[in-house]
Amino acid sequence: METRLLQHSDYPGIREIYKAVTNEYLQYQKERSGGVYDPVRPDLDTSQLDFYVATHCSFAAIENEKLVGVLLAQPLRWFNDWDKVLWLEYIAVHSAHRRRGIGLALISAAKDFARKDHIKGLFTTLNIDNEESKSLLLKAKFDVKDWRVASYSQDSSLSPSSLASVS
Repeated sequence: METRLLQHSDYPGIREIYKAVTNEYLQYQKERSGGVYDPVRPDLDTSQLDFYVATHCSFAAIENEKLVGVLLAQPLRWFNDWDKVLWLEYIAVHSAHRRRGIGLALISAAKDFARKDHIKGLFTTLNIDNEESKSLLLKAKFDVKDWRVASYSQDSSLSPSSLASVS
C-alpha cells in the first residue's frame, strides 16, 4: 500500500468510496433512530475534488493500483488560537480494506506534509456516534474532545486543552 498526493485520476475511486461510506452512515442512522437525522450529500462534485487536488495536501491510499482510502484536507491560516493549521475534512477507507492501517497511513502522510510545511497542528471534526473515527484519531495521537473536535499538535508547547469545542 502506498500513500501519495491526490490526483485528478483518483476522482472515480473517491466517488465510489464516498458513496459507499455515505450509504453506510445513512443506514446506521436509520437502524439507530428509525430515520435520517444527519443528511449528507450523495456525491462530491468535480469542483470540490479539483479544490482538494489544488491544495496539495490531500492524499490517496493506493493498493494494487486501486484507490482504497482518501484524506481530503486544506491548510488554514488560523483556527482558534493556532496559526497555520491543516484542516482534515474527510478521511475514509473502503470497507473491504479497513483495520489494516490505511487510515493511520493517510493521517501520517498529512502529518508529514504539515511538518515539512511548518504547519503547527492538524484539526478535524467527527460524527458524535462514530466509534471507529474516534478510535482512529486516538491511535493517531489526536486529542479528541467531546467526540466532536480532534486535534494534533506538531508543537508540544501548544496545549490542545486551550482549544474551544466546536458543536
